[in-house]
Amino acid sequence: MKRSAAFCIILILLLVLASCATTGVEETPQRFSLVQTKSTESSTGLLKGNVNYGASGFYFPTTSDILDISLLKTDSTTGLVTEISHQRLRNFQKFPIQFTVRYDNADLNEGDTCTLIVTLLMDDQIRGQGLVLLKRNSTGFEEAELTLLSV
Repeated sequence: MKRSAAFCIILILLLVLASCATTGVEETPQRFSLVQTKSTESSTGLLKGNVNYGASGFYFPTTSDILDISLLKTDSTTGLVTEISHQRLRNFQKFPIQFTVRYDNADLNEGDTCTLIVTLLMDDQIRGQGLVLLKRNSTGFEEAELTLLSV
């Protein structure tokens, strides 16, 4: 009985000493660090433009019409064509239609060429299509002017 009591006292003393030893060491609590990244505004480019319909411009959109806008880039080294931005416009009222397409500047490399393809869909059928090769300037692209031709 004396041995078990002595053993318990030694065990308690060891626990107390161990807890004192750990409290003497200051641990820095784990904190979440916020990593600052580039602002998405500075890496986002804007392409603005107008879409007309045919030579006469006479086309009256319906509520089921969709204007599908794709911004494609052709890699200058591989020739690979990839879509870097896509936008669908619905419920437009009349032509000409103004649009703004956002794209990520990081997707473009020096020497790449970009093409804008616009498709007019009516009840999932292609009604008109047009494309334009875009011209670059120091801030991105020049404003695009495009005329859809009926298909």
